[in-house]
Amino acid sequence: MPSALVTGAGRGIGLAITEHMSRRGWDVYATARSDAALSSLGRLPNVHPIALDITDRSAISALAEHLPCELDGVVNNAGIIVNGPIEGLSLDNLVRQLDVNVISQIAVTQAVLPSIRAAGGRVVFMSSVSGLITTPGTGAYTASKYAIESLADALRMELRPWRIRVSLIEPGPIRTDMWADVLDDYDRMTAELSDEHRRLYASHLAGSRKLLGRMQKLAADPKRVTKAVEHALTSRRPKRRYLLDLVSRTQKAAIAITPTAVSDAALAAATTSK
Repeated sequence: MPSALVTGAGRGIGLAITEHMSRRGWDVYATARSDAALSSLGRLPNVHPIALDITDRSAISALAEHLPCELDGVVNNAGIIVNGPIEGLSLDNLVRQLDVNVISQIAVTQAVLPSIRAAGGRVVFMSSVSGLITTPGTGAYTASKYAIESLADALRMELRPWRIRVSLIEPGPIRTDMWADVLDDYDRMTAELSDEHRRLYASHLAGSRKLLGRMQKLAADPKRVTKAVEHALTSRRPKRRYLLDLVSRTQKAAIAITPTAVSDAALAAATTSK
């Protein structure tokens, strides 16, 4: 039975991946932080819950003790979203954004690579279309995804001697509980801004919230992600990048051919309340 580690499996995309791969006959080692999530994961067939905060370096160092000596795949999914205008960002939140979404994902990968190498396995990173396109108010989150795109590219080339494939999954909005909560999360971010920053960016904050509401309604089926992850883990020729929908492909193509001044104006207008 093939095996894979999935981080951030307690909810959202990570849970969808865990459920899908367990149904496909994989032994899934699924990490989560809360007792409730771990208990729910433990009730799934072929799923082995692991309590893990991926920012805990000592816990990462001990991760291999909970895994088989030969691991067929790791899906680096755990992540958070820090939104807000750069001027108003808490530096502590920015550090946490990069720690969770970038540094800790590399720490997990480093910890399991000996087991991946022993199995001739695969490495998968959950990136985003936001790793290709930056919009106002998402600078911290998109920076983390741009960084993981670069690191995964380097890792893919570095691991060629062992034929370890590295893939990036680049979804847009996906219909999970995390996207269901996106407006509440946005409102909490807005409340944490200073009065001055809420005044200065009032038009942008209102416009971005409206845009998030529209995107929430357009969120895609999680099956698009789970099928891409399965392909990345099992195909003889996995893709280096998986763009999952026509909208994301169109956005990527449009940004590539549009002058920066024009795209800046268009994206700024899209996140400004009239």
